[in-house]
Amino acid sequence: MKASKGSVRRFPSDAWYAVAHSEEVGRSPVGRVIHGTGIVLYRTAQGAVVALADRCAHRPYPLSRGEVVGDLLVSSYSGFAYGPDGRVVSVPTQEQVPVDAAVRAYPAAEYAGLVWVWTGNPGLAARRPLTLLPWLTEPGWTTFGADWETAASGGLLQDNFADITHVPHLHPVLSPPVLRQAPPRLHVEVSEQQVRFWRDFPATRLQTWQSEVTGLSPDAEFVQREEGFFASPGLWTDRWDVLTADGPRTMHFTHALRPVDDRRTHHYWAVSRNFAPDRETTGILRPLLEGYYRRVKDALEVMQDLIDREGPAKEVRVRADAAMLEVRRVMHRLLAEETAR
Repeated sequence: MKASKGSVRRFPSDAWYAVAHSEEVGRSPVGRVIHGTGIVLYRTAQGAVVALADRCAHRPYPLSRGEVVGDLLVSSYSGFAYGPDGRVVSVPTQEQVPVDAAVRAYPAAEYAGLVWVWTGNPGLAARRPLTLLPWLTEPGWTTFGADWETAASGGLLQDNFADITHVPHLHPVLSPPVLRQAPPRLHVEVSEQQVRFWRDFPATRLQTWQSEVTGLSPDAEFVQREEGFFASPGLWTDRWDVLTADGPRTMHFTHALRPVDDRRTHHYWAVSRNFAPDRETTGILRPLLEGYYRRVKDALEVMQDLIDREGPAKEVRVRADAAMLEVRRVMHRLLAEETAR
């Protein structure tokens, strides 16, 4: 194997990452892995989410194999009992708790049906609030989605989100006709920690499925707009608008990434729309979008396998890479700032 460190892009710790669906976290401990490190989740008696390091301070045994008693998490191997702050409050073999006996506690939050954990410096968590996702929380939107683990680095997923010109080649049935033409100019806006890009496609007819789900005429031509947003290392959103006289038919795509390790990424995706809330429309869209994301998953795993086998190589750049390159620069800068701290 010729893989080198240069073939994998690390993810910063100073970021919010979605680690579970809210309904997955209850009064029984749940284990997750992020950045190669275990985290255990559970709820207190009042329903608050607790996130602790998933390793007993006494012996190398996962706390996620323990049980919740009141608000305490008790190791099923050592019997050490941990409070929501990670401190050991009782030891079964002695009255005195050893000084500094504790595991790390992580800032945790619930939003948009997901549990988010801040894995870096806890003092920075409040200064970088979660990105608002109103299409997942407000009325007027219909959403479906899924999640799975992709055997590829999170950087490869980010590269994929930043350039949709591959869609006609990867899934021709899904691709709107405008993507089969030379793409118009891509506008890219960069801030210290985020990247936003957009472009307007000239008026053309809709793909068959687009006309069917939006109720728009298959013979009419519509301007369409693509928008992408690198919100944070663990969150990416996209938007696709079909512009009409009575307002856009909009589809929002949400991607929450959890880097399990350098070569495995948990991917939660959701598709939200502001039109046709009926189940029949979902029945048309779900197989199309899920089929596309599974093709992306397969393609990225092939890429990762090639990188692992042959190592990194010089890549030819084209204009469509503009947003991808800016995302890479922001990721590099976030990692550099974190290392400096």
